[in-house]
Amino acid sequence: MKNQKKSLKRVVLLFLLYTFVFITIFSFLDYYDYYVINPYFLTLLAVILGGISTYVHLKNGKKNRIDDLADKL
Repeated sequence: MKNQKKSLKRVVLLFLLYTFVFITIFSFLDYYDYYVINPYFLTLLAVILGGISTYVHLKNGKKNRIDDLADKL
C-alpha cells in the first residue's frame, strides 16, 4: 500500500498520536524513577521522536494500528 493519501490532516494526526505515545511512555518512566529526569527534556525528546516516527511511517507506507486510530479521529 505505497499509494496512501498524505494529506496535511493525516500527517498532523499521525504526529500527534506518535508524540502522545512517547509522552505517555516517558511519563511512566519518569514516575518510576522518582522524577529524576527533567520533564522538559523528556517532552522535547518525545516531540522529536514523534516527528521522526511520523516521517518513517509516511515513508514506509504500510498500514498499521496507528492508521486505524488516525482514521477514527
